[in-house]
Amino acid sequence: MTRIGVVLFVLIACACASASGARADTGASVRAQLVNEVEQGLAAVNKRWAWRGWYQDIPGVPGWSSIWDTEHLFQAYVALDRAEPTTQHRNMLIWFAAKSEEGYYNPTLGEGVGGFSTGFGRHGEQGQQWFDDNGWLGLSFVDAYRQTHLKQFLTDAERAFRYLYTVGWDSKGGGIWWNTQLTVKSAESVNTAALLAVELYELHAGNAYLADARRLIAWADENLRDPHSVLYVNHPGGDGVTISYLESPMLSAFMRLCSDVKLYCDRVAPFERAMLAKFGGALNQPPQFDAMYIRYVLDAYELSHDRQLYAVAALNAQRIEKNAVDADGYYSKAWDGGMRGVRPGLISVDGAALEVLGWTAAES
Repeated sequence: MTRIGVVLFVLIACACASASGARADTGASVRAQLVNEVEQGLAAVNKRWAWRGWYQDIPGVPGWSSIWDTEHLFQAYVALDRAEPTTQHRNMLIWFAAKSEEGYYNPTLGEGVGGFSTGFGRHGEQGQQWFDDNGWLGLSFVDAYRQTHLKQFLTDAERAFRYLYTVGWDSKGGGIWWNTQLTVKSAESVNTAALLAVELYELHAGNAYLADARRLIAWADENLRDPHSVLYVNHPGGDGVTISYLESPMLSAFMRLCSDVKLYCDRVAPFERAMLAKFGGALNQPPQFDAMYIRYVLDAYELSHDRQLYAVAALNAQRIEKNAVDADGYYSKAWDGGMRGVRPGLISVDGAALEVLGWTAAES
């Protein structure tokens, strides 16, 4: 796969106004190259990991991939259609979203509430469910709806939120559990639910979503917010840690609520500063975490047009192109070229790279 100097584009894009024509030409060239890489990458995924109508986590190891292992591919398909809207790209996205609905939806979850099960197939039946799966997947269904305007995907997003929020919420102490073992509350569940509620409110799915979002943010502020860094840790109790993908969804939620209803406006700038101070350069958490972080960093960029946010994506897209490709042309390595925290052959590592390249193209 060819590589381009994505960071060079950031520098060119910040040049003086007299170079606006050159900026446009460079941006189009960068976008076209990234789109080509994502197209090739998705074709390679379908060749290497396809299994019985869906995907397997590792080639040659039977078993369907879970939501988390295919979620990055979902985002790559959305981003590809955003970056270059064509009938082919739209149909690819519709296929992936519809297959996710078909394979993961289980109407029996939550004693009949219905939701998306961690496992794929047979209505996604699996013993232990992870509530945050419905947060990430619900956000992708919102994206699919925004791109395709197919009502079924908005319905899927509502289903995901309903299961996540009504079944996952602890009625005694508040917060959303990480999984059905009910052992720990999780920022992954709470923060994705907060952004999902905001986006459903924006899509006129019901005014109650605004109240839900405020309740979720209030609980996160009280139980998950580190008073020193003002960032969110992964679970309450004093021993939680900050993870990149916990922060950018909340930044997007603050920005959207500020724009929509003038709430949390005073939170946006200090939270963004704190987030970029911690996660504003070369990212070195697992690729799947950092890819989701970048996806919502770029959502915040789309809302604010703050070039600092795009620069994070551009820098790490360049690192992916330079370091993450293996000898067979797959994005199987960490973004520094090593394998720390990376399981060899895992579909989600490759998908995470394609998600970042796709969204960097879409926002270029």
